[in-house]
Parts: sequence; structure tokens; C-alpha cells
Amino acid sequence: MFANFETIDELKRSMYMWLLPIILVALIANRLLNNESWFDTAINTTLIIWFSISWFLAYTNRGVHLGEYITVILVSFYHVLTLVEVVHNDLAKGGGSLGDFIVWMPLIIMYFFLILGTKKGFYYSVLIFLITLAIGLIYSLKLPGESIDSLTQFLAANAVYILVLFYAQNMFRAFSERDFYKKHAFIDSLTHVANRHQVDFWFEEKLKTAEENRKPFSIIFFDIDYFKKVNDKYGHKIGDCVLKELAEIVTANLTDGDLFGRWGGEEFIVILNGNSGQAFEKAEHIRKIVANHCFKEAGSLTASFGITYYQSGDNSDSLLNRADEALYASKNSGRNKVSVKIPS
Repeated sequence: MFANFETIDELKRSMYMWLLPIILVALIANRLLNNESWFDTAINTTLIIWFSISWFLAYTNRGVHLGEYITVILVSFYHVLTLVEVVHNDLAKGGGSLGDFIVWMPLIIMYFFLILGTKKGFYYSVLIFLITLAIGLIYSLKLPGESIDSLTQFLAANAVYILVLFYAQNMFRAFSERDFYKKHAFIDSLTHVANRHQVDFWFEEKLKTAEENRKPFSIIFFDIDYFKKVNDKYGHKIGDCVLKELAEIVTANLTDGDLFGRWGGEEFIVILNGNSGQAFEKAEHIRKIVANHCFKEAGSLTASFGITYYQSGDNSDSLLNRADEALYASKNSGRNKVSVKIPS
């Protein structure tokens, strides 16, 4: 579901659209079902009004960031004032407990981290914690033993939640960054297909499988004919667009198990299971599609293809050398052709 959102702001806006109505229903139900003090009534009414405004801001996608910061301030006041009210009116008199206030507390801290980010969220959460700690210390001499235990547990839980969320966010960010760099280390930045590093890794796997299980595979090596003329005539920006279009065309015509990457410059490679006959059919199919395609800004272009297949004792260099020889055979025989180099 998160793949549908390109930015964190879009994700948060969607969350507000769904969650705010649920929170509003909970606040309204709480007000209707419970006999509230004037203090609780004022707090709930304020939150109901503001969350309604926040939903409208999220719906219209205007002033969402300002609304978030106002919500942080209101929630902070709610958090602190409610604790004062509960401690003063309930715990100090030896009755009652923090009740559902404890349930909301971790959600409030999570909200601080979500809006303010890991570092600022941590500092802000610690600030609010210190304020609640000061309240606890002020009332500590007035509270009976049971109430002190309850308040101590609340404050301890508060500190634990802050630390856990802080370290969890840092840990997830570290793993996310590692996965991001790991993923993009194998992706060509222009065409978004596999890069040469990834292709080398595929070769190692394919060669190992072929040696162990005698599974045949073939490679198709190809590039755009007269690509230098495209760059010279239209510029490198249009040349880059041509390479991206070519990558899209080839990707759309691959089948499961086909591995496709950019080898370098205008050269691309497809590694596929099966013999050279199957590879020839695929290459010929792609050749025709490219020849019939009108590239944006560059018009009609063609591509030449070289094919070879694995034989026992091959390594990546021997395979690529043969595929390169087949590609040059296509170039030398008029281009826009598919040639096969049979192992000697």
C-alpha cells in the first residue's frame, strides 16, 4: 500500500484523511457516554473542533504542515493538563487511576516523532517528559503510596517509549538506507534497468548453475545503430531519452526468467534460459519492434544484435567475446540484423 505514495507528505495526508474521522468519533462518543467535568468537556470540545478543521485542511491539501504543528501544541497541552487534572483530582485523593490516559500516551509520543522527525521528536518528547516529571515531583509528597506507584509506572513507561521509539527509528532508518544503497548499486541511473555490476553478478550465477546442472543459457548483446550520429545531431539529452525508450521497449517484451541490463554506453544485454534458437527468436522480435518504433525527437532508429550460448568451460569473458563478435558481424553485414556466433 505504501508503494502508491511518492513522498512522506502524501502518506501522512492519506493517514489523516482516514484516522481523523475515527478519532473524532471516539472523542464524540467519549463526551456523550461519560459524565465529564468542565475541564474534560473543554478539552474534548477543543479537540473535536480542531480535528474537524485538520481533516478539512488535509482534504483540501492546504496548510497541512501548519495544522500538524498546531496539533502538536494542542496535544502537548492536552497531555500535560490532563495529567495535572488526574493527579490533582484523583490520585492526590487516593482514588482513581491514570486509566485510558496511559493508552493514549505512546500514541502521543509516536505523533511527536512522526511530525517532528527522529531528532527533533526525541528532544521534544524529552521536554514534555521533563514537564510531566516535574508535575510528579511537585505532587509526590501529597500522594498516597498506591498513587505514587501508579504515577511512577506512568513516568517510567513514558521514558521507555521515548527511548524505544528513538532507537527503533534510528535502526529502521539505518536498515532502509542500507537497502536503498544496496538496491541502487545494481541499478543503472539513466535507464533504471540492471547495471553492469548486476549483470556480472548474474553471469556468475548462470555459469555456476550451468556447470552444476547443465542448464543451457544464451545471451543477446545489442546496441543502437549509428547512435553517435543521434548524439551529434540532437544532443546528448535526446540521446539519453532514446536509451531510456529502448530500455522500456525491451523490458516490455521480456518473459519470466529473462535478465536485462545496460552493459555500458548504448550497449545492452539480455541473459535468457534456453538455446540460441530461442534467443534468436526473441532478438528478432525485439529488432522488428525497435525498427518500427518512432523514438521521440529522434524518429526511426534500428538496432543490431549478437547472440551466443553457453558451452562447457565458458566463462563470462568467452561468452561476451563471442556475443561481441556476433554483434560486429551484424554491423558489418548492413546493421539492423541478428547474428549468432557458434562456439568453436
